[in-house]
Amino acid sequence: MRLFPEEVISMISKKFLLIFSLYLFSTTFCFAAEIKQGTISGRWITKDYGPMGGALVLLFNKSVGPPPSSEKYLRVPDATAIIEADGQFSVLAAAGSYYLVMRKSSVGDTVGPPQDGDLQYYSRDKMGKARSFHIKSGGITDIGTISEATVFRKQQTKYVKGMTAIEGTVTDGEGLPVEGVRVFVYTSPGMAGRPRYASEGTGKDGKYFVNVNNKGIYYLKARSRYGGGQPEAGEFMGGYGEPTAPAVVKVEKGKIRKGIDIKTNRFPGRGSNE
Repeated sequence: MRLFPEEVISMISKKFLLIFSLYLFSTTFCFAAEIKQGTISGRWITKDYGPMGGALVLLFNKSVGPPPSSEKYLRVPDATAIIEADGQFSVLAAAGSYYLVMRKSSVGDTVGPPQDGDLQYYSRDKMGKARSFHIKSGGITDIGTISEATVFRKQQTKYVKGMTAIEGTVTDGEGLPVEGVRVFVYTSPGMAGRPRYASEGTGKDGKYFVNVNNKGIYYLKARSRYGGGQPEAGEFMGGYGEPTAPAVVKVEKGKIRKGIDIKTNRFPGRGSNE
């Protein structure tokens, strides 16, 4: 049977479409298979305060950095979840080992670093060292019921000799120091997603200090808001090296990289012509 050119083209197009569809399905399936996640669950019901509804569960990936230590540095959690009113929680996270902290804010705001008066549980072993929990792909790790809670008391950041850190000053468009701004540390120039570490809010002198623990290449962003998300009108924002491009901050082990100053400007708000 002789086929006309239009019929030949139609057959070729259908075969190509079938092959492309099979390829798209296979790559999508493989990509989904690579995302290996599991769940950690439990209950935080204390003897003195009852179910800790509204508190946060914070997971810190063990392979990414050291155990959380608010008196030395502010490590940003890799996964979070809000505890239910009855004290139960369930957190979905990538397979791996995690340090676990739970915190109930004393002022009703659950976002940000711990504050004086917060109720907190920091999972530790009998020797007082940070304890980690392993999350298996597709599995559920149940840690049972936690009945402990301690009142958090803020301590001054400890500057230890040989610390690996970054410090500098945050200023506004006129070069004046900005108070209350935090500096966030990323490991990629896109500075998207969760940062690795964060500083305390800058003082009146605009100074900041971030302990990064390990040598490496870092990128810095400064903003008033801790929890990320869409910027708010009037919020101070800026990145080291901007407005041209994010600049590399190379830090050597056991040394403090000084003079990493960040210029910020107030976010004008969406729809503004400023």
